[in-house]
Formats: sequence, structure tokens, C-alpha cells
Amino acid sequence: MRRVPTTAATGAELVPLFRDHLELCKVRPGETVLGFTDTMSNQVYSIALAAAARVLGADYFQIVVAADESWMESRAIIDAWKGSDLVVVTATTEWIYSDAHNEALDAGARTLMLLEPEDMLRRMFPIPEIRRRAEVSEALLAAGTTLHIESEAGTDLTLSYEGRPVMTQYGYTDTPGRWDHWPSGQVVVAPLEHSAEGTLVLDEGDCLLNLGRYVMSPVTMELREGSIVSIEGGADARLARDHFESPRDKRSYGVSHIGWGYEHRANWNALGLRFWESGGVMDTESYYGNMLIAFGANFVRILKGENRAPFHFDIPTRNHSIWVDDRQIIDRGSFVIPELRLDYQEGPSE
Repeated sequence: MRRVPTTAATGAELVPLFRDHLELCKVRPGETVLGFTDTMSNQVYSIALAAAARVLGADYFQIVVAADESWMESRAIIDAWKGSDLVVVTATTEWIYSDAHNEALDAGARTLMLLEPEDMLRRMFPIPEIRRRAEVSEALLAAGTTLHIESEAGTDLTLSYEGRPVMTQYGYTDTPGRWDHWPSGQVVVAPLEHSAEGTLVLDEGDCLLNLGRYVMSPVTMELREGSIVSIEGGADARLARDHFESPRDKRSYGVSHIGWGYEHRANWNALGLRFWESGGVMDTESYYGNMLIAFGANFVRILKGENRAPFHFDIPTRNHSIWVDDRQIIDRGSFVIPELRLDYQEGPSE
């Protein structure tokens, strides 16, 4: 049963967990750890983070900002990010696709997003198998230039990512200039801005993540020259159209990134149970064998995207088939690459 923290002292119970995670992030004595929070952040996490950093001998400080994006114009705050070895962000507003974040990454800071409830952090604590799948997935995408997506529901979509880097997530950030999200297990690329062509069909049970809901009837999106040109279907299509239209910016319809998840411990149903407390987001995004596609902003340095829309919409799906060039990776939600299958066993080293 999930416990709802009633006092900040609950953070004391999380110190060993956070210490173990900071060790994966290679926090060392004398390093500087910044806890970046806003007025809506979970204070329990801030307490646990501060204690864990101090246990490891790191210097820790915390910045609290208003729960909006006004801080991104502050040179003092951006310089604090750039001057830190590790920035752990529990702020609740969008910050990943921002110039402030890019400056910090360029300066060599390691950044980590931390929002999911405690039990999800424990259930999907980073393990070597997830990192191994990340490295396999990265190599598969790096060897190609084109993604082709199909589904029995009607998806038939092709995208080019030639010249773009591959971004992996395995739940922790351990090298300079790396961003990750605890918990996580996914790989994505930012396709060339005008390359996406075809049809994307969201089937029953797929996720409209920003709306915190599962699709109840199929939604058909037509894409031309990299952007959505039509959204058809029932109530879910109407809700999706409203959300895309809300920023009044045509860049919102452009494909941001696309890839797949490889976290076998993720629970697809968690979003419906826990979205009200920021839970289930990474379960659906990282779900084993999913196809994750997003629209809107993608101008983070590790993707090298060019879309600066004030909008980002993640849509995790199931039962899609994925090809990198002519090599099939996933067949209707199941990996066909042996190194990504659950029954894979590494042979003896030579």
C-alpha cells in the first residue's frame, strides 16, 4: 500500500535509496549537488537528497523557484546550474527543452529529473540489465538513418533521423553533459524536422500522456512533411486536437522524438492509478516493447532537435512494429532482436 507522507521527516526513510542512486550518478566527495525545486515540489525528496549528498561527502545546496518558467531568464540561476556537478530537478514545470538546460549540459553538468512517487522509484531502481538494453538500442539506431513504424490498427509512418544523435535513458546520469530521468528505460531520436510522412493510429489503450488518459477509441493522425495535418476520431481525437491547439503555435504539431522502451518492470496500468500524483508517466514511456512518439519541442543538445515550440506532448503506444532501415526491431510490441528479449543470456566472455 502506498504511504502518503504527512511530515517532512518521512524523507529520512529515503536517504539510503537516494544515496544508492547518487552513487550510480558518480557523486564523489567535494562535488557540488544542486537540488532544484519549485513551490510545488515534494519536500520529502529535497530532504532525502540533501542528506544523501552529504553522506557521500558532496556539497549540497537548494534553489526554490516559483512554479512557472520565469526562472529561465535568470542568469544567476543558470550560472548555478552550470557551476554544479549534478543538478537534481524536482521542479514541476517544463525545463528539459530550454536554453537554460542546454547551457548547463554544455558546461558539463549532469542533470536528473525526479518526480515519480517513492514506490515507483524503488520498483524501477536502475539495474545493469536496463543499461545493457540501452546500449544495444543505441547501437541499433546508430547503425541506421530511417525508422518505419506499422501497426495492425493502421499506422504506416516513415521518418528520417540521418545525422542525429541517439539519446538513451537508463535511470541515472553518470557522465558530464548527460541528462536522465529516474526511473526510466527508453531510447529516442529526434527525426529531421520535415521527414515524417504517413499515418499514425493510436489504438484503444494507448496513452495521451499529457491528458492523463488511455485512448478509448482509435485516433488517426495524418503526418506530412514532419507535422500532423489532421486528427480524426471520436472524443479522444477531439481532446487531442484541443490540446495541440492550446499553445496557438504550428510548431506544436511537429514530431519531437520517437523510439522505444525496454523497462520490463514498468506497469502500463500505472498511469490510470497514479497520474494525479505524477505517477505512471515513466511506466508508460519506458514500457517494454512500446513505441513512444512525441510532438513539439525537442531543442535539447543531446537530441540536436530544432523545434522550439512552447509545447511537448508524449504519446506512448503498444502493439507497434518498428524497423531501423530494413532491420526489424519490434514485432507488434515484442522485441525480435535477441539481445533485447527477456530470455537473452550473455555467453561466456572470451
